[in-house]
This record gives sequence, C-alpha cells and structure tokens, in this order.
Amino acid sequence: MCNDSGVPSSVIAVHDIKFKPGTLNIDLDVPISPLTPKIIEIPVTRIPPLQVPTKNLPVQYDPPLPQTSIDLPSNGNNFEKQAVRLIVIRRKKIKKHKRRKLRKKMKFVWMKLRQRRNYEKVKRFQNEMVAKIKEAQAFDAKEYVKRRLTILNKERIPRTYRGEILPPEMIKRFLAEKKAKREVKRNIPRLTL
Repeated sequence: MCNDSGVPSSVIAVHDIKFKPGTLNIDLDVPISPLTPKIIEIPVTRIPPLQVPTKNLPVQYDPPLPQTSIDLPSNGNNFEKQAVRLIVIRRKKIKKHKRRKLRKKMKFVWMKLRQRRNYEKVKRFQNEMVAKIKEAQAFDAKEYVKRRLTILNKERIPRTYRGEILPPEMIKRFLAEKKAKREVKRNIPRLTL
C-alpha cells in the first residue's frame, strides 16, 4: 500500500517523535564556540586485578554456656507485696468518690458559709469606709497647720556637741555662745563721720 506521495505505508512513522534540544547525549563534533575546547575524559589507566585473600581468618563461635543450676528461692524473711500499685490506685479512687459525695451532700451548707463570709467582708469594708468619712469630716485644716508649724518651729537640740554626748542644757549653752560669737563677728562697729 502506498500513500499519495508514493511512499509505502511501512516506511511512514506511526508516531510523531520530537526531542528537546540538549536532552540527547549525541556528540556531533560541532564545537559550541571556538573559545571553549572540546572536553575529553581520559579513562583510568590501570585497574588493579582482584586477588584471593592471603590470610584466612578462623571462624568465631559463641562461647559455651556456663553450667549453672537454678534453685528455687528460699521462703525466709521475704514479705510479698502483690498488686501494691493497684491498692494505691484503689485508695485514690475511693478518696475521690468520697470527696464527690461530700461535695454533693454539703453543697448548700458550704454555699451559705461562703455567702455569710462575703457578707461579713462587705460589712467590714463599709464600716471602714464610714469611719474614714467621719474622720475626713472631722478634719480641721487650721488646727492641722498650727500643729505642723509648732513641730517645725520647735527648737531641735542635738544629742552630741563636737562628738561628745552631753546633757541638753550644756549643749544649749554652747550653741548660744557660738551664735553670739557669730553675731559679734558679723556686726563689727564702724566709725561714722
């Protein structure tokens, strides 16, 4: 059978195969550019031949098991503890169950106790606030200022004079003498014409 162009059908390709450039490793001896030389890989010059090992190592076997006899343990002072952890877990569960029962039973009793405590707290707070309000209303500014001025104007006498502890009367006298000397130095009499 031939087609219109006279080519037999056995020669015509059934599938149209296309290749992307650079995917096939076909060397066409066409250099890419005149500056890059063609790379030639030299194979390994000498491959060493395989040899039979000269020394045969002996085969290692497992050591023989020791001949020890296993005896039953003696029932001396050994106290057996069986299911200790289970007993602990059971006790915890029992305690948890008892707590739940107690909470269910005492729910309203404890609620009343909490309410009473909160009520007492509120009452105490209110009483403190009332006391503070009364104290603020009884405050007299003139009296407060007068009291503060008396504290500020009060003569302070030190406990020591020149590093020595003396009675307050002596310290007072020494301070008065020192003050008088200072005043004399400050007010030197001058001649006036």
